[in-house]
Amino acid sequence: MKKYLGLIILVLLANCVKEPLAWYEDVGVVEVKTDTTLITFHVPDTDTLPGWNPWGGGTASQDLSVTLREKAKKDVAVTTLRWQFYDVNGSLVANRSESYVPPIDIDGGKEYTYTISVIVDEGIADDLDYAYGADNDYNGQGTIKFIVEGYDLIRGESINCIYSYTPIEVRK
Repeated sequence: MKKYLGLIILVLLANCVKEPLAWYEDVGVVEVKTDTTLITFHVPDTDTLPGWNPWGGGTASQDLSVTLREKAKKDVAVTTLRWQFYDVNGSLVANRSESYVPPIDIDGGKEYTYTISVIVDEGIADDLDYAYGADNDYNGQGTIKFIVEGYDLIRGESINCIYSYTPIEVRK
């Protein structure tokens, strides 16, 4: 009976809890910080017909500063930065990524800042234009969502990410 006394007390205590118990993993958390002001991409229309051609070769690029801050005081390694383009309706338009070999190591509580070149092609511009209003008016808006992937340097567990959102506009 002595063996089961601890178990009985645990069950009785668990019955006293009025809500579910949460389980939180103890892993690194990386917050991504990017520019939050509207960024304009002037994408040339290389097609002879009016409107952007998804198969055209026109592109525009902007250099964006990205800051990665580790918030859980855990040493982490960042292996991939992904950015996703969304139109004004919240639909995913395109995915891009940059892999880091070797990974970017960030000490617990520290931050790392660097610059990436974000490229918007005619396909992305056309999708943003179509969702924003009048088709082929050479104007569209959307959002870029930035996400990091990596692992905790102590246990090798996947890190958690606090995303960043940057509003964008495309014009001819």
